[in-house]
Amino acid sequence: MSVHYRVRVLPERHQLEVEVELKQREVGPLTVQIPTWVPGAYGFMKYARDLFDLRATCLETGASLSLVREGFSGWRIDGARGAVRLAYTSGGFDPAWGELVGLVDHAYAILLGTRYLHVPEWKGAVHVDYALPERWPLHHPGGAIQTGPASFTYPGYGVLLDTPVVAGAFTRRTRTLHGATFHCVFVDEAVGFERELEHFVDEVMRVSEVCHALFGSFPFEDYTYVFSFDPNAHWGLEHVHATMIGLGPDGLIDAGERTAGLRTVAHELYHAWNVCRLKPRALMDPDRVAGAFPAELWVSEGFTRYYEFLLMVRAGLSEPATFFSNLVNYLNALVQLPAWQRVSPADSSRATFLNHNRYAGAANATIDYYDVGMLMAFDLDATLRTLPSPRTLDADFRDFYAAHVERGFTQEELVAFFEARAPAAAARLARQMNTPGSLDTEALLARLGFEPRRRAAPRLGLILAKDQGPVIADVLDTLPAGNSGLAAGDELLLVQGHPFTKKRLLWCVAQGAPVTLQVRRGHRVLDFTVAPTGHARIEELLWQGDELQLQRLQSWLARPDFAPARGEAIPLTSHENFHGVQTLV
Repeated sequence: MSVHYRVRVLPERHQLEVEVELKQREVGPLTVQIPTWVPGAYGFMKYARDLFDLRATCLETGASLSLVREGFSGWRIDGARGAVRLAYTSGGFDPAWGELVGLVDHAYAILLGTRYLHVPEWKGAVHVDYALPERWPLHHPGGAIQTGPASFTYPGYGVLLDTPVVAGAFTRRTRTLHGATFHCVFVDEAVGFERELEHFVDEVMRVSEVCHALFGSFPFEDYTYVFSFDPNAHWGLEHVHATMIGLGPDGLIDAGERTAGLRTVAHELYHAWNVCRLKPRALMDPDRVAGAFPAELWVSEGFTRYYEFLLMVRAGLSEPATFFSNLVNYLNALVQLPAWQRVSPADSSRATFLNHNRYAGAANATIDYYDVGMLMAFDLDATLRTLPSPRTLDADFRDFYAAHVERGFTQEELVAFFEARAPAAAARLARQMNTPGSLDTEALLARLGFEPRRRAAPRLGLILAKDQGPVIADVLDTLPAGNSGLAAGDELLLVQGHPFTKKRLLWCVAQGAPVTLQVRRGHRVLDFTVAPTGHARIEELLWQGDELQLQRLQSWLARPDFAPARGEAIPLTSHENFHGVQTLV
């Protein structure tokens, strides 16, 4: 079989016209599909929803062929023989989905293989001709062979699916680093673009430099960052030779947005090693319709989130206090969830389709493998660095990468790897990955020289929608609200008889006395009284370490300027999570 695509971009209509020519020898039905699951997203999505006007033709006879929809996103072509041509149109404008399926704007397009019907059984090369509007330039990331001005051959459909091709109006800055070429491609502009662009690219390359220092080389020769400032482009998805990142409309002029964007750069570039190349074995050849459910995503995403924060400190783009503040606040946020004592990291990974989704009952039933994996990576690194013969996660994970990059890995193999090098670290890892509620982060912070101080504060057990209310997003079943009759989706109307504001609710809860609440549920108005209970969390982190402990941290962070005085408090004001931060009331 051979597979040849022709993709025509229709910018004014925000659509693609796609033709697929399939050549096969056998006579019989042929199944084609659009993915419902793509690497890096790990959820089941209706990617075929925008496809319409699908037609199939036998090229030998010119006859139309019967098409029958099969399943969620597939079609069966009956009577196929020889060469078959499929033709269809696909809508292409939804910035929120852009990182998953691409985007057709009137001025530019990002083209991804998610839009292209494929034959699941076909593992061979595929060819694509891109038909672009006149005078539209094209930027193509690495990973394919260019065979014409706008024609490329890909080793397989999986590579095509993993390659964001940019065309139209874009701004590009190209740098080289340690023999690799880096392209920063901006599909739109924002305030400060002319003045800040070069400085921002400099910062991107500082992140790239510290990533290189981790592994000693880049796993590619050519890499592309695709950036957008569109506020609806909540992008952050890794590809083997590229990534797509949303910076936000003030991503160049607002310090917080800019830092968040650069953290995403660190996260996605680290994925070039961890996930894009070093994969859980279950992801080596995934089913793109039925999905894949590895137990190891706490490694793939959690370790990456850990290095996301650590690399920013090493690059000098955030402060050491930010790193430690996020460790503590991730821990506080995680242990507040009833699910923390119910769901292991491995089970959270296998239930990837539930993760970082907010729904009624999520706090009681799910944890995010990104968050728990980040803390497990810290626990592992801290354990290694405090051994009698110190080791580092930097060096050991680099060796693990080299040993498993070609064949994938299981979490048991990761434990076995550390068992041979650091049995104490391996034992901790084996316990944590399969046992709910088993992090050692607080104790390890103390071993490093910190003094975590806990304080119990009154809590009802409510999480407000978007952290503001008035709608209750979730109710924790281990705290008083979970046994009061209040439900997720209730709209708070009155607090102690006064109109709801978040400030009033927080003040009343902080007094520790029973709180009267009036809520609207559907067409009913209901009254409840809930008595808060004390909920302990780390509220202070003091430095109490000695000179040896301080030198260890300075080396770890690559920041000799980190020099807190004994008894100095580390500010716990930073908590950054692109899946959202929820506050317990």
